[in-house]
Amino acid sequence: MRRFALTMTSLITSAVLLVGCAATATTTSSTTTTSTTSGTTSTTTVDTSLATADVDWADLPTTEVTLTDKGLSITEAGTYVLSGSTTGQVVVDTDGYVRIILNGATITSTAGAAIQVDSAETAVIELADGTTNTVSDASTRSDEEIDGAIYSADDLIITGTGTLNVTAAFADGIVGKDDLLIESGTITVTSADDGIRGKDSLTITGGTITIDAKGDGIKSSNDTDSGKGQLAITGGVLTITTGDDAVKAEQRLTITGGTVDIVSSVEGIEAPVIVIDGGDITVNASDDGINAAASAIVTTGLGITINGGDITIVMGAGDTDAIDSNGDLAITGGTLTITAQSPFDFDGTGTLTGGTITVNGEQVTELTNQMMGGGGRGGRP
Repeated sequence: MRRFALTMTSLITSAVLLVGCAATATTTSSTTTTSTTSGTTSTTTVDTSLATADVDWADLPTTEVTLTDKGLSITEAGTYVLSGSTTGQVVVDTDGYVRIILNGATITSTAGAAIQVDSAETAVIELADGTTNTVSDASTRSDEEIDGAIYSADDLIITGTGTLNVTAAFADGIVGKDDLLIESGTITVTSADDGIRGKDSLTITGGTITIDAKGDGIKSSNDTDSGKGQLAITGGVLTITTGDDAVKAEQRLTITGGTVDIVSSVEGIEAPVIVIDGGDITVNASDDGINAAASAIVTTGLGITINGGDITIVMGAGDTDAIDSNGDLAITGGTLTITAQSPFDFDGTGTLTGGTITVNGEQVTELTNQMMGGGGRGGRP
């Protein structure tokens, strides 16, 4: 099992390498495969240049599969081009690299997860250009630890220019138990619990992602291993409607670019350590907009640092805070537009050395600590 990185910096570097290696099916770096299914011969041009930093897909076999209700078991490394529909599961169990190209596939599992990676060096799900792919899971299963409609026990990458619609009836939409990287694609997730979860890390570098989740929207959930539980957004367009926290990490959360539109949430953005360097961010929340709060593993050094970005926060009425840090709060740049009864609540030191801040229509030049009753985990009274 290969880890993308030990730190988020290295993880993002790997993402950049992926972008640099990516190519569409119209480039010269491709291979043509021919298969016969039910007496019909089909030919598909498959991109072979997309790779992790250390694998050349052209060196591995490519197999076209027209799905049936028997599902599919993948036990060998390589590229698998999936079309058609199934009520079974696509299960991966191998020591090698596996790329699944969804080429107009509908996977409606009646047994558990729709796509289940039990083992792989790295698994890649690529959305073929111009295709719409639909994935949904069963509402019950024998192994409840496998809690995603798309589930990977190892590293998972989602890429491509096609469309992926995920419906999670059991719990979460997309789950990576190690590192999860979303590079591109048009992805819609509707889930009974969390939308997208990368346990050790979740990195989003691109794509158009829409989430409607009854639990958390996107999160990195490792609260036992130091240095993990990290979430990074460097690009893409995210629209999140959630019944709980919209963007959450158990250890560290960074936003350097992209568009994040939180339509509704309890906590908008939450982690023990939050750093915002850029991006176009809109937060609608009923408790705290941006909240630095202790987790099970990070209890000290809490803080929010805003160095840039265009941030709009609209809070519900009552004992709510637009920006709530159970530690320090530092604003050095960016444009903040806040509509809230309590704009700032910090338990440590608050500093304002740059940026433009407007609170309820009036520009402010200092941080007034409201201390509206936060300070506990999650900033809730």
